[in-house]
Amino acid sequence: MPPKIARELWRDLISVLFDAQPTGASNDDFFVGLDAWLVDGVGFASMQASPHRFNRSRNKIARDGMDGYLLQFYTDGESQDWNGRYSARKGDLYVLDMARPISTATNPHSHIDIVVPRRLLAPLLKQPDDSHELVLDANLPLVNLLRSTASCYLQNLSRFSVGEAQASLAPLLGLAAAAINGSITEDNSSAVDTALLARIRQYIDLRIFDPSLSLEGALGAFGVSRRTLYRLFEPFGGFQSYVRKRRLDLARRALQTGHMQSLSISEIAEMHGFSSPELFARSFRKQFGLTPREMRFHADGGIRDMENTGQHELWSRWVIDIGR
Repeated sequence: MPPKIARELWRDLISVLFDAQPTGASNDDFFVGLDAWLVDGVGFASMQASPHRFNRSRNKIARDGMDGYLLQFYTDGESQDWNGRYSARKGDLYVLDMARPISTATNPHSHIDIVVPRRLLAPLLKQPDDSHELVLDANLPLVNLLRSTASCYLQNLSRFSVGEAQASLAPLLGLAAAAINGSITEDNSSAVDTALLARIRQYIDLRIFDPSLSLEGALGAFGVSRRTLYRLFEPFGGFQSYVRKRRLDLARRALQTGHMQSLSISEIAEMHGFSSPELFARSFRKQFGLTPREMRFHADGGIRDMENTGQHELWSRWVIDIGR
């Protein structure tokens, strides 16, 4: 599509939200990419674009009657008020009230957007009518948590079922309210806990083979109190218990995997963060009721038996493969 036509088409498409004016020196400097989804009335988008000026005047607000909030995270570039009163930079949470005038200018940028009807978010906010043009620093813990959770949500929207997308929406909005309010309340604490626990579990999985993985490291990485971490991992028997069980589950899979047969039990123990084969054996037997050697023996026999099984026993082969 010729750049001039693409530019005018884009201005027409985005006009449902803003009067947009690309500010490149020529039509050839213009570019924009946009992916968007709608979940129960909440809009989500991921956008990349050349420099723009965006305007939402009182006349436009009166014409379209849109009543909600736009939450933005710039993943590259930044946005500034036309009058230079504020800037929203990479990672900041930028909150706009769509029922209030907006005039911003951007450099080349990319961002993720959440457009939330007022009826869904306002009841969760301490000051629902005083959140316009709010810029919250990227390094604030709740902003950081919301940014990573929203990014993950958008990345998975194309794979979610409708039910999964809907079920995940309320916790996400609760977390957004906590970030905007700057505090955790009884109404949003569950959403914050769910998102925080998911982040910490991801942190653990990325370091599960590192012997130095520790509770103190997680406390420092997430800036939470020891009490909070204990509470989050209480259903799993505690932080250390969760880490040990995850390592043992991975070690069990290694023992049951054919291409790991060349590794000794001691090597598998060390690989999975255990300081000694004896500690590994005791922990393994306590969790699975078998020693690592016995688990390998039974798995090896199951693999050989499966190779000798006829086609008529396909169901049995499927059962053997469960969990591998």
